[in-house]
Amino acid sequence: MNVLLNAVAEMPAFTITAVLLDRFGRKPLTIGTMWFSGFFCLMGSLMSNIGVWKVIKMVCGVLGIFGMAGTYNLLFIYTAELFPTVVRNAALGTATQAAQMGAILAPFVVVLGGWLPFGVFAACGILGGMFAFYLPETLNMPLYDTFNGLEAGLA
Repeated sequence: MNVLLNAVAEMPAFTITAVLLDRFGRKPLTIGTMWFSGFFCLMGSLMSNIGVWKVIKMVCGVLGIFGMAGTYNLLFIYTAELFPTVVRNAALGTATQAAQMGAILAPFVVVLGGWLPFGVFAACGILGGMFAFYLPETLNMPLYDTFNGLEAGLA
């Protein structure tokens, strides 16, 4: 049931982020989806597995997946726009590899059980959103060919 709900949560996340991308920009949407996920994972870490709290914890997990699916949808667009042409391919490959490493390690974190998986995912979402504050906004900005062009354009 959890796997089905998580898969269903990803579909609207992809659609919503695609629709909101040009309205709000890459940076605010990245921060927002990461913090959305982090907040609900934090709430899930505080819930017990007894009675109605178990259902609320599952809802928090689905909403956490929803936020991270939105962030994952933004990953390729934002990464491609952040880096100049000379390193864009390598940067996109590195970002994709880092995301896949997270997907590989996630089941090992889940096996830890209790509040810890939700706590680890909450910390990743909240810290990732904080780090995203240091990234430039790329909405309606040109794609640069070199680092010199990028530095001149961001100055």
